[in-house]
Amino acid sequence: MLHSIANKSERLDKFLAGKISEVSRGKIQKAIKDGLVLVNGQKILEPDFQVSADDQIELPEFEPYKLKAISYKLKVVFENQDLAVVDKPAGLMVHPAAGREGDTLAHALLTRFPGIEKVGEPHRPGIVHRLDEDTSGLLLIAKTKTGYEYLKNLFESRSIEKEYLALVQGVPEKLHGIIDVPIGKAGTHQKMRAGEGREAITEYSVLASASRNPDPGSRSGASSSQDLSDRDPESSSGLRSGSLQYSLLLVKLHTGRTHQIRVHLAHLGHPVVGDSLYGGKFKQSGQQLIKRQFLHAHRLKLQLMDGTWLELESELPEDLKKVLKILNIKFPS
Repeated sequence: MLHSIANKSERLDKFLAGKISEVSRGKIQKAIKDGLVLVNGQKILEPDFQVSADDQIELPEFEPYKLKAISYKLKVVFENQDLAVVDKPAGLMVHPAAGREGDTLAHALLTRFPGIEKVGEPHRPGIVHRLDEDTSGLLLIAKTKTGYEYLKNLFESRSIEKEYLALVQGVPEKLHGIIDVPIGKAGTHQKMRAGEGREAITEYSVLASASRNPDPGSRSGASSSQDLSDRDPESSSGLRSGSLQYSLLLVKLHTGRTHQIRVHLAHLGHPVVGDSLYGGKFKQSGQQLIKRQFLHAHRLKLQLMDGTWLELESELPEDLKKVLKILNIKFPS
């Protein structure tokens, strides 16, 4: 058994994950829920149980989770000695999670970048931030320990610019706005909620919008792009009533919380199209628009270790382009 003393009040699973980095947090959470972890001799079943100074924690000896290299053709759009930028496709998990330890980007990194297994945490080598499984786009990877610490510091100081493209339902009342609402766990395994938790700030701008008559048999059933400078003042959405409305947003993250964009836009009343977890719809008039959330990590800007600036953009994937074409939304050049 391993005995540990917590130095301050914090979540049990987080504390243990920090002490035994070779074991994934998901595996630790499972051990807690299975009743294998004791705090001061008492069985604890809640991963978020708060431990504090002088608590004695007993837990089983874990078999470290070992990633296996897999053959996967990664799209690397930038690379130097210390870091790389990968254009991640939708449907690829970034690293193993609780109950889901199949092939991930982390497995593929072992093949593409030999030696990266020594960078960062064993179950997520080189990974300093993440994208949701069904979100596509640009992802930073640290190739060396020096690069890992450098990127971690940039994220902590909010010195990296990250912009996303998101298609949402409806048209926000403001064409440009900042959502400053904290985000925390909703009590379920995956879902987050706005209103309490850690600070979260999201900035957005409406790039284009469209309305589509819900009756596909009518003459006005086709989508029509809207001029945002000529909004209907009587409509809270700015588009004619009775139509289905969509907006393409450019979203900038000022913080990096789990599901931040998806939670904030749903909180605003405009969920991301295809995001079933937070209320986004997949279909329109019986027509399947998309099989995943319309969210793409479009742009990345940061200063490299040698002082030069790197700015990259990722083109919209074909499945997202198809949705815009169906809705007759033209992506501004």
